[in-house]
Amino acid sequence: MTRITRLLGFITVATLLAACVTPIPIDNLTYKGTASVRTDKTARIVMTSSGLGDSNSTYLMPAGGTFIAMTKNSGQSPFDVKDQQEFSQSLRKELVRLGVVKSATTDADERTDIVAAVNIDRAVLKSDFVEYTLDITMSITGGKQPFRQHYHIVSSEKDSLWTKMNTNGAEAREKLAQLMLERLIPDIEAYASAMTPQ
Repeated sequence: MTRITRLLGFITVATLLAACVTPIPIDNLTYKGTASVRTDKTARIVMTSSGLGDSNSTYLMPAGGTFIAMTKNSGQSPFDVKDQQEFSQSLRKELVRLGVVKSATTDADERTDIVAAVNIDRAVLKSDFVEYTLDITMSITGGKQPFRQHYHIVSSEKDSLWTKMNTNGAEAREKLAQLMLERLIPDIEAYASAMTPQ
């Protein structure tokens, strides 16, 4: 009996530890593309959020001889302030590494040539496939004309069904941040390029 109790205790602890997910930092991501222009411009990156969004999970509720799918809202805010700060650090680092700008900051008191304001309009986390969905608006000022673009980014948009089913929350968050880099950097590069005399 004691061996069975110990074995069950060991299995329970092993299962709980297997379910733990270590967060993957998104503050040091690398842009997979290349930059075609190098400028001496300076940039300020402003990350904001409208605070809209939710985190949903689906479960099956037994009803008679069948099951009904029910959705439950956890009340958590997906892609919160900490995530936004980490992503902002990656974006600034990559803009400088690629030479798109000479320096990038978040300091509101520092005067820069370009201001890129990235607002997360809506963030949704679906826990069925652990999928993040962000609606983002980026506004860039500093040149002759301001630039404004809307983006709809889904963390699993390049995944097969099998990959979706085997992605945990930390991996989905990292994929989302990588896709954000892929969408935002080319537009910032084009804006900085238009400001540079040819």
